[in-house]
Amino acid sequence: MGDARLKNEKTQDDYRRRILRVLTHIQAHLGETLDLDDLAKLACFSSYHFHRIFAPMTGETVADHVRRLRLERAATELRKAGRPVIQLALEAGYEAHEAFTRAFKSAYGVSPAVFRRAKEPDARLRAASGVHFRPGMPVTTFNSNHMTAQYMKVITKKIKPLRVAYLRHVGPYEETRQTWMDLVERLSADRQIAAQSVYIGIGHDNPGVTPVMELRYDACITVEEGYHPKKPVEVQTIEGGEYAVAKRCPVAKIKDAFQYLYGKWLAENSRELRPAPGFLVFLNVGRGIATAKLRVDIHMPLQPGRRPKQERKMKIELTTLPPKRVAYVRHVGPYEGVYHAWMDFMQRLKRHGLPGKDSRLLVVPLDNPKVTPPEKLRFDLCVTVDEQYVPAKPMRVRTIAGGDHVVARNCPVTEIARGYEHIYNTWLPGSGRKVRKAPSLLVAVNSQEGIPTPFGLRDICVPLERVS
Repeated sequence: MGDARLKNEKTQDDYRRRILRVLTHIQAHLGETLDLDDLAKLACFSSYHFHRIFAPMTGETVADHVRRLRLERAATELRKAGRPVIQLALEAGYEAHEAFTRAFKSAYGVSPAVFRRAKEPDARLRAASGVHFRPGMPVTTFNSNHMTAQYMKVITKKIKPLRVAYLRHVGPYEETRQTWMDLVERLSADRQIAAQSVYIGIGHDNPGVTPVMELRYDACITVEEGYHPKKPVEVQTIEGGEYAVAKRCPVAKIKDAFQYLYGKWLAENSRELRPAPGFLVFLNVGRGIATAKLRVDIHMPLQPGRRPKQERKMKIELTTLPPKRVAYVRHVGPYEGVYHAWMDFMQRLKRHGLPGKDSRLLVVPLDNPKVTPPEKLRFDLCVTVDEQYVPAKPMRVRTIAGGDHVVARNCPVTEIARGYEHIYNTWLPGSGRKVRKAPSLLVAVNSQEGIPTPFGLRDICVPLERVS
């Protein structure tokens, strides 16, 4: 029981560190354009789910967080004489003096001019995270105790792909009733509604990020393979696989349930999301059922979570490696982000008929994470290729030099840092050998066996100078 608690705490700390990295970056680059995709890479989350995780953990969306910090910065600058309000407005992201004044008064209750004249005004605005504009001060922690406590049963289950007929609604999620009525009427006319039909709602957009009139929602009902829809009804297949399922959630509590699932459950259960939409399965659909009494099972798609069947003990040995010709793509960002970069790389390789039967997959880290800022770390994702291989952009080709290497074999991905420490702090001091000025290699041991990347093993290969 104690081991499980420690594991959960470690995973929650990992999620907090990833969000904290984003909060620190935002604070340091508040005057720049902040791209959601770049922030997602910094946090090592998929772009699809990043903002869904950020908001529950911090208590505000990325856009709201940035907007508040810029207003706090403007309020701080108002205390300084001589700064024109229009200049502060532009720095806060407003194109007009009037728009800035309205936003400032809405946040602080007074206009910028009145705030400037006030005696010792407080520039801090209410923030659930406790993170405020503090120039020159790093963000070292944030509050996440505001997250909704668990109040429903959450299980994990594997489902088969679901073929559904659907109509798309664009607009507020609360106004989908007519779309559902149209779909039921059309499918009833085609004799596609049966007792075993499953009613599914797919919300493609986050209402905390997407304008309410642009929200996309698919009202879906399962249909047989042979069904051919008539316009405007269309057919799609919902991906099968493993899902986290919040059971029997009241419709009125859907928002709270999503906040709990994204902000807390994932971290506590060591899981990552697949870049695919979640969906709602309606449980008690029928005539006479009031909307307030409807219950849904909320499904969130999960990345594979199984571990290798066999543990392989890490060991240190000295070996001579041959040169390797590799095709590679360079990634810049936190080393923890290698997971999502690796998934993209594998998809790219498939389009090029790689990896082959004899190919080796490896990562070449080019910078020291203790020296280089996380957002500037470089690493190359590589696959060995033969002399006949001709690269297509953005793939490039080079030869990695061979020679003597000390190798930490079968190192779990989650313990790579410990593997490096063992080589440098334990093996090298007593070996009489020196490290060659060349990048080390992380060679995948079991990626071709169907093992999910987070549970894979790597050989850490550190190049050594030749013995004279």
